[in-house]
Amino acid sequence: MTVLEYAKKLGEAIAEDEIIKNLNASKKAYEENLELQHFMFEYNAQRSILGAEYQKELSEQNESLINLVKEKIDELYSAIVNHEDYLAYVKAQEAVNKLMSDVNSEISFYAFGERPCTHDCSSCSSNCAQKK
Repeated sequence: MTVLEYAKKLGEAIAEDEIIKNLNASKKAYEENLELQHFMFEYNAQRSILGAEYQKELSEQNESLINLVKEKIDELYSAIVNHEDYLAYVKAQEAVNKLMSDVNSEISFYAFGERPCTHDCSSCSSNCAQKK
C-alpha cells in the first residue's frame, strides 16, 4: 500500500471519529439556528453601517450614530458568542484541532523518530530550542 493510500484510509477513519461527527452536527445546528443567523446578519449589517460612517470625512461623521451602532454591535457580538449553538460549534472545532494536532504528532513521530516539542520538554529529548 502506498503512502497516499494509507492517507486515504486515515482520512476515512478520521471522518468516522465521534469528534468529527460532533463537529458536523454542531456546525449544522449553528448554521440552521435562525435566531443565531439573524444575530449574525444584523451584526454584519451594523458593521457595514459603521464602516460607511467611518468612510465619511471626519467632519461629516455622525458621532451619536457611531456610538449607537457600536453599542448595537457589542450587544449582537455578545449574543452570538454566548449562544449555546455557537459555543458548541467552537468547542467541537477545538476538539477537531486537537485531534488533528495529535494525529500530526503521531505521524511525525513515526516518520522522523521525534515527537514535536510541547514546550514542557518532556517529549523532545531535551533538544528543545526553548532550553537553548
